[in-house]
Amino acid sequence: MAQISLTHKSAKENRTSSKVIPLPRWTWHAWRRVAVLIAIGFLLGRANIEHAVSPFGLAYFAVLSEVAGRKKAWPAYFAVLGALTVDGTTGGLLMLLQLVLYRVARRYIFRKKLPDLHFVPITAGIVSLVSRLAMVGTVWTKYDVLIALAQGALVTILALIFVQCMNLFVGGEQTRTLKYEQIISVVILVASVVMGFVGLHVHGVELAAVAIDWLILVMTCGGIGISAAGAIVVSMLTLLNHQASLTQVAILGFAGLLGGLLRDTNRFFVSLSFMLSTTVLTATYAHSYQPLLMNLLASAVASVFYFLTPKRLENELRSYVPGTREHTQSERDRVQRVNALLTEKIHEVSQVFDELSKSFADTGENEYTAAQHLVTQIVSATSQSVCALCPRRAKCWDKESMQTYHAMANTLRNIESAGGRKAVPSAEMRDRCVRLDPLMNTLRYNLDVTNRDAKWMKKLREQRSLLSAQLSGVASVVGAMAKELDEENKSSLSDEEQIIGALEQLGLYVDDVHIVSLEPGKVEIEITQPTEGAYENSARMIAPLLSGILGEHISVSQVQSENGGGPCTSVFASARLFQVNTAVATAARDGRIVSGDTHTSVDLGNGRYTVAVSDGMGNGERARRESKAAIDLLKKLMKAGFDEKLAIRTVNSTLLLRSRDEMFTTLDMALIDLFNAKAEFLKIGSAPSFIKRGNEVIEVTGSNVPIGILQDIEVQSVEQQLQAGDILILMSDGLYDAPPHNYDSDTWLRTVISKLETKTPQDIADMLIETAVRMNHGSIRDDMTVVVAVIEHHEQEWAAIKLPSVPSLRKANKRRRGA
Repeated sequence: MAQISLTHKSAKENRTSSKVIPLPRWTWHAWRRVAVLIAIGFLLGRANIEHAVSPFGLAYFAVLSEVAGRKKAWPAYFAVLGALTVDGTTGGLLMLLQLVLYRVARRYIFRKKLPDLHFVPITAGIVSLVSRLAMVGTVWTKYDVLIALAQGALVTILALIFVQCMNLFVGGEQTRTLKYEQIISVVILVASVVMGFVGLHVHGVELAAVAIDWLILVMTCGGIGISAAGAIVVSMLTLLNHQASLTQVAILGFAGLLGGLLRDTNRFFVSLSFMLSTTVLTATYAHSYQPLLMNLLASAVASVFYFLTPKRLENELRSYVPGTREHTQSERDRVQRVNALLTEKIHEVSQVFDELSKSFADTGENEYTAAQHLVTQIVSATSQSVCALCPRRAKCWDKESMQTYHAMANTLRNIESAGGRKAVPSAEMRDRCVRLDPLMNTLRYNLDVTNRDAKWMKKLREQRSLLSAQLSGVASVVGAMAKELDEENKSSLSDEEQIIGALEQLGLYVDDVHIVSLEPGKVEIEITQPTEGAYENSARMIAPLLSGILGEHISVSQVQSENGGGPCTSVFASARLFQVNTAVATAARDGRIVSGDTHTSVDLGNGRYTVAVSDGMGNGERARRESKAAIDLLKKLMKAGFDEKLAIRTVNSTLLLRSRDEMFTTLDMALIDLFNAKAEFLKIGSAPSFIKRGNEVIEVTGSNVPIGILQDIEVQSVEQQLQAGDILILMSDGLYDAPPHNYDSDTWLRTVISKLETKTPQDIADMLIETAVRMNHGSIRDDMTVVVAVIEHHEQEWAAIKLPSVPSLRKANKRRRGA
């Protein structure tokens, strides 16, 4: 940052309080931008078409006034000075008249509201028409009217074009992704500025020709499309002033095309190809030495200026052109900056929730101190009521306060121990107090009031504990989000370039590769392709190639494309090795319509699949409402990223607080990892679950009470390694307890499950319900629900493609970490 020192008059002040005042960073950049705007205004004021039409200055002034603001549009007044250098006083007065009339029209037409930018060019065109006719006088010829109409139309068109790109010059453009229409608008504006060099010569070399050649050379950094289209647009505008011919337009267009083709080489080859192409092609139609020499001198001088152009300017221009490496890197840097800022903010939010959780959890008191506080409160209230007018107060509370306090506390203990029976005062209290009867009555009353308050305080502590746990869960989820964003920002650029190189070897050219995660089993890679129908290439070639590079099977998880064509982004993720097929069968008590049981089977989206059964207390709508509330809340918490045990505790506390009635529900849940088939069973007061593996039947049990009964429950977790072909069966108590009393439920279910001959989930679920109903002769004594899940291998969609010249990305990462 630039700095300046302020020198004070006093030497003592210099020694004691000298300061270094930082110069604001925007100062140099702002004045540099102002200088550019002044130069543009001056040259656009000089630009004209055959000295008959000068539409450029007014169009520039109108657009700059609206985009930058009236107070910042003063550089456009330099167009008057430019017009003076070309057409003398008449041209300067006409330009000044146009600018003043536009300001007056702008003020009175759009006085109460800001105008739409699309109306500004029309207003400028009308002002140009009126001012042109006013300068002619009162007698107008047809030629005068036609010229005025032409200039007004050109002002309107140019203003419409300048509107699309003026933000770039005043610093208002916030994105670096420009549409091709905006890029061409910039080219037209710059070409209009180049027309201001017409008529200026240095030793016979036209500055306009040098400026055109230099501009085309600079535009080669944008590639074939930008350089060729820009060269044609620039040369066509000079054609309006007879500074070029159609042949020269074609020559410059081809030279720009050739230069854009060589943009990835160095400047020497670009400038050499430009000079040779323009000289050779000019020699084919020029029949004299002079035009050929002037063209060669102009291109040579332009090449010198091209070599002197800062490399930073080219990189800046490339960063605005979609498809270039600089633009991709610029967008990636911008996304990383945004993600870094977002990560920091999310981490701060996580810390806030964590601090809130700690503040609610840390009350600063335990059960002993709370009980002691309540005793003190009762004793204090009783002493103020009974002992206030007692003649022995001075002796009891002034001289022997501790003895009196302990005597009253022991009496309270006797009252509480007696329950509903008549309590006797303690021996110390009997010897000390002369007003025992009112004292005992007051103590009993205050104890009842305090016990009621204690219950509410306990309820409040329970709610604080619940809130603390929920805030802690939110903090962990938000912290995990911040960690994922941080890991995404650390993705290696070399890995992305290696993937791009491997794709190019297969003949696939993509716009961008962005690595979100390379963690085994959690791979996520985004690849952007230029065409909408890229899914076929993604499935047939890109995914198998990534599978070979990463050493694990990769699948296409998502394809996003813009409406009406355009870039297509495919998301590639680790393919699951297992899949789960589920089915459910249910029967309500006594054949009712509504069952009190609720079930769910859902893909959590992070490689885990959950199957759950909840049994509400009782039957009917009320039980269904409680079990459904438990299942729905649990599913949402887990999909949001909450730890499963914390989610169950949250559901338990919610059921406790939502109703004053005794409503509870059981929960039987299995979490299945689709990458390794490991299952985690969480059983809260539920019936046993069963796993059928061949002829073997494995029972999974738990001993917890149902949720919604106790404030603090211990969530038991049982892990089982599943295999392909395993049949997982979860059921409610209605099915488990279905056999008559002379049957053992475990033995009956093991026998029925072991005799299963089908592996179709729906057939198994239906058969278990039907068998239970038959054992009771068609009677359904309780709600019955069974969920059957079959674990199967996930079929691979393709084989991996391994290229000999492309090393494994995982091995390369290990070598880098080892180094």
